[in-house]
Amino acid sequence: MSAYAKRRRKVRDWLQANGVDAILVTSAANVRYLSGFGGEGMVVIGTDAVLCTDRRYEIEAGAVPGRVKVQLHPGGHLGGVIEALNSTKAKRVAFEAESTLYSSYENLTARLDGIETVPVRGVIEQLRAVKDRTEVDAIRRAAAIMDKSLQQMASCLEPGMTEREVALDLDRATILAGSEGMAFDTIAAFGPSAAHPHAVPGARKLKLGHMVKIDCGARVDGYCSDITRTYIVGTPGDQLRQIYQAVFDAQWAACEAAKPGMNCRDLDAVARDIITQRGFGEQFGHGLGHGVGLQVHELPRVSSRSEDVLKPGMVVTIEPGIYIEGFGGVRIEDTVVITRSGCEPLTLAPKQQLDP
Repeated sequence: MSAYAKRRRKVRDWLQANGVDAILVTSAANVRYLSGFGGEGMVVIGTDAVLCTDRRYEIEAGAVPGRVKVQLHPGGHLGGVIEALNSTKAKRVAFEAESTLYSSYENLTARLDGIETVPVRGVIEQLRAVKDRTEVDAIRRAAAIMDKSLQQMASCLEPGMTEREVALDLDRATILAGSEGMAFDTIAAFGPSAAHPHAVPGARKLKLGHMVKIDCGARVDGYCSDITRTYIVGTPGDQLRQIYQAVFDAQWAACEAAKPGMNCRDLDAVARDIITQRGFGEQFGHGLGHGVGLQVHELPRVSSRSEDVLKPGMVVTIEPGIYIEGFGGVRIEDTVVITRSGCEPLTLAPKQQLDP
């Protein structure tokens, strides 16, 4: 049985347990997860699995592995969905509330013949939170490509380079190295720009004494990697040294602590407590991390408010940061996979270590 068939079987188990006959999957990531199809379309999972798309993707749909019916409908994806559902004996159909357009919902309720529609949230996303071996391997390959490109970029950092130049050169190197694309828009932020967690690369030029925060990720077979490194060009001042060391120590401690059965908020606390003890608690304004897979941000959530519990096979980021407006910021991030006894880092690019 293929990985996709096993995933669809889990969805059918959920349908049976919840008294639902079928589910309409509209999230692009969830469609790919359940069918292997990466084009535009929707999937209906019931007694059968039906991929509804159009003739632009006829060849791609024909290559979908496993027992998936393909519906190429002249009325578009939703037309295929409605035809497929009306031809079954389904009485209750779930749909993804967070990715189904309201116009699609109106169409469904108007054109489905005696079928009740039920909004649901997070059904497929919960399944995606635990990766199988194939998924972890894809993330590992994406991480290896990004590691190599990031190391090359770090060795070329020189005063006078702009943030945009660094981001563009890094993207080019990553794609030429075998990535099918970047997992998200690359962040390259120098000096004061690094105070923005999601800074947009601009025309700021690198100067001696600047911190260089680079957040990037590659994509392989649809799966993402995510890594952040902060480099210091020249000799750091005392404040930058203190901030960098606090983040370095917090990130190391959290990576050492991560293990199955641990509540994600407790993992967040490992890093947050260290940063707070160093006097920078108010400057760590985001969660410690997030799941990574077909999307760069997915379940589980690793934050002080999370109720998620780590399980073997989960892939998460560990990325504490300190940000001070007008001065700059430091973030260090790795993507790790939770194992039976702890965690294994998938991103391996070296971290800068400051001299005592």
